[in-house]
Amino acid sequence: MNIQRWVNRGDRQLLFLGVLAFIIALLAQVDWRNTLPNLLGFWHSGQAMFRPQGNTLEVLLLPAFIWVAVTFFLKEISPRPTFWTRIIVSMGIALLGIRYELWRFFGSLNLDDPLNGTLSVILFLAELLTVVNTVTFFVHTIFSIDRSPEADRLSQDVISGTYQPTVDVVIPTYNEGVDILRRSVIGCQAMEYANKTIYLLDDTRRPAVRALAAELGCEYRDRPDNRHAKAGNINHALPSMNGEIMVVFDADFVPSRHFLTRTVGFFQDENTALLQTPQHFFNEDPIAVNLGLEGILNNEQTLFFRYIQPSRDFFNSVVCCGTCFLIRRSALDEIGGIPTESITEDYFTSIQMQSRGYRVKYLNEALAAGMSPETISAYINQRLRWGQGTLQSLFSKANFLTVPNLHWWERASHCLSIVYWFLALPRVIFLVMPLAFLLFGLAPLRATINEILYFYLPYYLANIMAFSWLTEGRRSAFWSDVYETILCVPMAMTIFVTLVSPGAKPFKVTPKGDIDSSNITINWPLIRPLMVVMVLSIVGIIYRTVSIQTTIVNPDSLAVNLVWSVYNLSLLLICMLVAIDVPQRRHTRFLRREACELQIGQGRFRGYTVDMSEEGARILLDRYDGEDSTEAIAPGDVNATFQGKFRLLPPSSLTNLPLKAELRWHARQKLESLKEDESTQTAEVRVSFPQLSLAEQRRLIPYLYCEPGQWDDMKVPELKTAWAMFQSVLRLHPLAESR
Repeated sequence: MNIQRWVNRGDRQLLFLGVLAFIIALLAQVDWRNTLPNLLGFWHSGQAMFRPQGNTLEVLLLPAFIWVAVTFFLKEISPRPTFWTRIIVSMGIALLGIRYELWRFFGSLNLDDPLNGTLSVILFLAELLTVVNTVTFFVHTIFSIDRSPEADRLSQDVISGTYQPTVDVVIPTYNEGVDILRRSVIGCQAMEYANKTIYLLDDTRRPAVRALAAELGCEYRDRPDNRHAKAGNINHALPSMNGEIMVVFDADFVPSRHFLTRTVGFFQDENTALLQTPQHFFNEDPIAVNLGLEGILNNEQTLFFRYIQPSRDFFNSVVCCGTCFLIRRSALDEIGGIPTESITEDYFTSIQMQSRGYRVKYLNEALAAGMSPETISAYINQRLRWGQGTLQSLFSKANFLTVPNLHWWERASHCLSIVYWFLALPRVIFLVMPLAFLLFGLAPLRATINEILYFYLPYYLANIMAFSWLTEGRRSAFWSDVYETILCVPMAMTIFVTLVSPGAKPFKVTPKGDIDSSNITINWPLIRPLMVVMVLSIVGIIYRTVSIQTTIVNPDSLAVNLVWSVYNLSLLLICMLVAIDVPQRRHTRFLRREACELQIGQGRFRGYTVDMSEEGARILLDRYDGEDSTEAIAPGDVNATFQGKFRLLPPSSLTNLPLKAELRWHARQKLESLKEDESTQTAEVRVSFPQLSLAEQRRLIPYLYCEPGQWDDMKVPELKTAWAMFQSVLRLHPLAESR
């Protein structure tokens, strides 16, 4: 292991030295008297502004190679980014972004006629917005707070009993299935904290949910109407609850056993009103599933919850996210309950607390997990609701720009949330703008290839090389483009509707647990506009290349727009594949390698588990003891099953819990082969757990969902995600799954 690590490090050093030697050789050939003043784009003689000094490749690529050298050097001396490397890289990206936008403004606008001029200005403003967002993102995330050491210290008072306030655990529900609610309530009851009460708030007054609350022994609340959706549901229940602290979990979230012991201690500080923890998801999001990239592509929200929120904590601008948070009851009463002005009531809650001088803190530990939207339509609808709710804040009397008592840095940090959702508009523009030249011969961008290499390439490489490194593998720059492209058309429409009529769209719950597990589903409303742009781009490329159409305004327009369009086509293809939902399992399977025993009649098979879920397990068996007394099953009956007992062996935390197990008839053939020659055979079988009792569920669910530290923050290298993207395009995963 150590040798391998040394080799890997040696490879990095060799690559770094090779790149550095190449750049030194390149720099040695440069005329620095003329080149140095031009690194920012100026002719030192004042003849022209923002033009490359020469046409030689070494001059054009000089800024890009300098950035490559700096980044390689910083990554080599600091594989994990530090405060100082973040400052250096962020300031470098800021300078490159400013340099690029200055060139765009002074050197690339086409104002020869009204039509070209209008398109050129629109494109410039779209790029300006994206560059501002990128630069502020990197600068904002230089600073962050890690509260884990604080949680280590404060949790001791909770564990020892020195500080144990009363806690109300609230689970609002609207239309979630009873099996989902059962899992969440059992998980909440399994939390290691005695002074708590669980409340199930049913907003649809379902007898089955009332019966579930009675069965599990938790409090049940309903109300006669559904005014103000989730916020109204919680507010209606507040008068009947008396806890000093309220914890809110969405109906599909399950907390870890130590959720309360890790979090309650923060409220010893009377100025702390709210503590948010990350949203983590135990199932893969539909983008990873539909592309077949489970375990490779991070959940889209990981960047926000594990990287951006700790930075917002530094500026006291943490966003409450509606679940996995704790709030001081007295502070909540002070603001009159959960705000109802917006469909994102949680966002307003945090702003209200911050405006009253309270501290809203963030503990960057995944202490609970829930269900990510299972279909691309549910995913899109959820993001549209978040975007609309954030934009609605601009029209509220208590918005972050006008609410009193916020510092300027808190307001500036909240502004970034607004800027992010507006990025849908530039993304639409970037998709359709090449069509202006390909179809109509217009030139919104007056740029040569030399200028793009000199001004744009350094900034582009800066994003590619720094994004994945600084976010520690939580996101790559390319996949950010994919996420924005998927959302851009419906989000752009939502932006316009919200700006015209802020309250037009009501709250809509994200559906969970109602997927079609047998067929693929094509989301045509999402695909159609993307397909139109793709077809028009292909037609335009054919039209321009066949007749070699060009424009005298910009002789390089054909080459520039071809490269631009090919990149857009790759994004569109991936997004169209994402819009095809593939079949999924009903229950998420968790990787568990634990010793186990399977009893069939008087015979016992031993091995270890591969994965487990609430509905069953996959097992590798490699040992057989005892006599065979299995039931005789007709080998042609594929629906026949035979009964057994399954249990985990020490040191598992689930020992001494034998579960009824069902195996289908073909599993018997594998067991028979294992008995014939157990020294060389390994049999893989799948068992299901039929009709688990409540006592068994209270053991199995916490074992699967509530173990401390089980929700790892996955970090994937940039090259791995890039290769995964390439594979996903070639194999057309959703279409392959349909076959």
